[in-house]
Amino acid sequence: MRSQQLVRLALKQTRSDLRTFEWRALLLALFLATALSGFLTLLGNQLEKGLSHQSAAMLGADLSLSDSQPIAEALRKEAAQRGLQYTDVVQFSSMVSTDEQMLLSSIRAVDAPYPLRGEIITDPPQSTPIPAPGTAWAEQSLLERLGVQVGATVDLGYATFTITAAVLSSPDRGTGFRSFSPQLLINHQDLAATRVIQPGSRIGYRTLFSGAEAPVRDFYTQLNSDLTPQQRLWSVYADQPLAAGALQNASGFLRMTSLFGLLLCGLLITLSLRRYSHAQYRRSALLQCLGLRPQHVLRLYLFKLMLGWASAALLGILASGLALQLTGSLLQTILPSGLPAPDYRLLVIGPLLSLTLLILIGFAPLMGISRIPVMGLLRRDQLSHQGLSWPIRLIILALSGVVIALYLGSIINALAAILLTVATILVAGLCASLMLPPLGRLLARRFRLGRLLSYRLRQQRQWHRIQLGIMCLLLTLFSSLLLSQTELVNRWRAQLPVNTPNQFVINIQPWELQPLSQFLTEAGIDTTLYPMIRGRITLINDQPPEAVLSPQQMQNNALKRELNLSWSATAPAHNELLAGDWWAEDSQESLISIEQELATNLGLTLGDKIGFEVAGQAFSATISSIRKVEWRSFRPNFYMIFSPGVLQNYPQTYITSFRLGEEHAGLSRELLRQFPSLTLIDVSQWIEQASTLIDRLIQASTLILGLTLSAGLVLVQLLVYQELEQRRHENALLQVLGSTPAQTRQLDILEFALLGFASGMMAALLTEIVTGLISSRLLELPVILHPSIWILLPLAGTALFTLSTLISHRKSGFSQLQRH
Repeated sequence: MRSQQLVRLALKQTRSDLRTFEWRALLLALFLATALSGFLTLLGNQLEKGLSHQSAAMLGADLSLSDSQPIAEALRKEAAQRGLQYTDVVQFSSMVSTDEQMLLSSIRAVDAPYPLRGEIITDPPQSTPIPAPGTAWAEQSLLERLGVQVGATVDLGYATFTITAAVLSSPDRGTGFRSFSPQLLINHQDLAATRVIQPGSRIGYRTLFSGAEAPVRDFYTQLNSDLTPQQRLWSVYADQPLAAGALQNASGFLRMTSLFGLLLCGLLITLSLRRYSHAQYRRSALLQCLGLRPQHVLRLYLFKLMLGWASAALLGILASGLALQLTGSLLQTILPSGLPAPDYRLLVIGPLLSLTLLILIGFAPLMGISRIPVMGLLRRDQLSHQGLSWPIRLIILALSGVVIALYLGSIINALAAILLTVATILVAGLCASLMLPPLGRLLARRFRLGRLLSYRLRQQRQWHRIQLGIMCLLLTLFSSLLLSQTELVNRWRAQLPVNTPNQFVINIQPWELQPLSQFLTEAGIDTTLYPMIRGRITLINDQPPEAVLSPQQMQNNALKRELNLSWSATAPAHNELLAGDWWAEDSQESLISIEQELATNLGLTLGDKIGFEVAGQAFSATISSIRKVEWRSFRPNFYMIFSPGVLQNYPQTYITSFRLGEEHAGLSRELLRQFPSLTLIDVSQWIEQASTLIDRLIQASTLILGLTLSAGLVLVQLLVYQELEQRRHENALLQVLGSTPAQTRQLDILEFALLGFASGMMAALLTEIVTGLISSRLLELPVILHPSIWILLPLAGTALFTLSTLISHRKSGFSQLQRH
């Protein structure tokens, strides 16, 4: 038969197949696969770019290179050749004064264009992106501490500036403690007039770069390989303050959600194709009886699948684009600056992905249809086919893994997805099916059709294994996605808890401890003051570091500078003790507690001895414990904490942190008035920016979670509906034999309730395994157990499938037998 004749026959059969449930289910599967994958791809791309832009708005650029010396002109030329935009920033600490007050401030001298990402928000709004020459913009905290308003004049070195605006929010605050001081923005043209930069001054030079992602990443790689010891490089795509881990986790969650959506689509196509191919066995035998060869039958059904895919893919593209438009208003509220325009070229991914899945998954059913013998018209036992050989199945699995790897951009995740899917359907389905006979026998004594229920469970045991495997995977996907998102949100929120300190006080002298503590107590502020001494590591186990450490370990920054050292009789409440024991409060031994990451990098363990030099004097201490330090807690933290008797005789200052709320308005100014020698560092604006970013990440992940779970619920409903269609003939026969419609409906409900309970039990086990892998491998979070899911998932599985059965149940009777 020629191809044209096959195409015409395929069109006719396609129109007739529209009246069958199996074909409509397959078209719905292809439609959902196209729409869901296309929509998640577009949405994920938008959110990932938008969140990266939000992080770049905190950094002020895509790349930030800082140095203690002016940045080489050759780097700017290289950036320009790559099509990148750049600008220079000079930042330093200096005294800003009025006629009555002086304040140590952080000065930022900038050139237009600035910033390259984000914007400076001022009150009143300004028509220029940076201060005009002779003017300055001051942060609100600087105005409050100096006791002046917008319009006042301040002195900086030998120059006088008029403050024309208060800075409410600003990116690119810089790094180090000076970045947290109240900031004053001036035009770079005024820097020379101040004459504050002299030989030996501690100045920070910074060059910001921005541009397209690819050249920025390439330039980052080049700069990172050529960094000098005094240079630091920050990238929105690599390592950023605080936002790096959050954005990496958000990106991983988006990819994981897309993976789960892809698995849902694959399950839906698999189930629909299996049902459809089984329903076509008799037609295939008839076509061969009328003269078609097996290869003609194969091509005929291939044409039909292509026609179905084309129509479903077209509708899926329209649906994904429409869904993105309908959610546009919500998406625009996720990020203050809005989201970038959708890259509609990504719409092609949806139909290509659904086509690839259809070909890979549909290969086995199509081969089965074409192999049905003509005798199938006369004998039902002939309406079956030999399964594919294991080599062919492995090839199909490998190709499916390649498709998923291309979609996710990760071979490891794709391999894990394939292995978990196959293991779940095979192992979980088999194990869950073993629970059904005992449960059926338990119900048989309390239900009139209980024996029939047990018989149905035995009769359908082969198909139940597939059903249970798919149900287990569905419930596992639901619970794993929900738990991962919950743990991710908790991790993000834990980075910045509600009571995070937003003020640091340093340079506290010993004679100021008692009056400062009394001042803070009277203001209702509970805080702890920590002693601090600067010291350098000189020996490890009585040998120079270079004699016992590798060249890579010697590059650790802790060996190149002085560290902040402290001592304490008790362990800090905000540090977790991982190994060893804390010393007794009256201990006179020379003991030390070391931070975990530093100990790991230097290969130090309990019992090792470290030598230090403080103010020209040498001493040593033995490691007695190892602590885990959360550096983003905004509390005083130290690499090294000593037992009390080691450092008490050295000159020291103290440091503390606390939180000032709106009820403490004016307290910082009064604190500096009573203790003028202190340095108060305000980090509230930086915390506010980081908190805003974390809130946006939570909103974005919740939206993606809801959309994926909604698609999964559609799959559950379709799965139950398909199965009930297979029960209609049997239920009609039961009613002819004397059963009531209510009894047959109860039989269906009990069967699916048992399936839901058994699949829920297995899903609880699988969820623990999957969430452990996701937490450790993808989201880099600690692995924890979830005892509650062992109760909730079986109940949820029972309720979900019972409800779906009630919604999908259709009446059956003698007329049903007549139609068959």
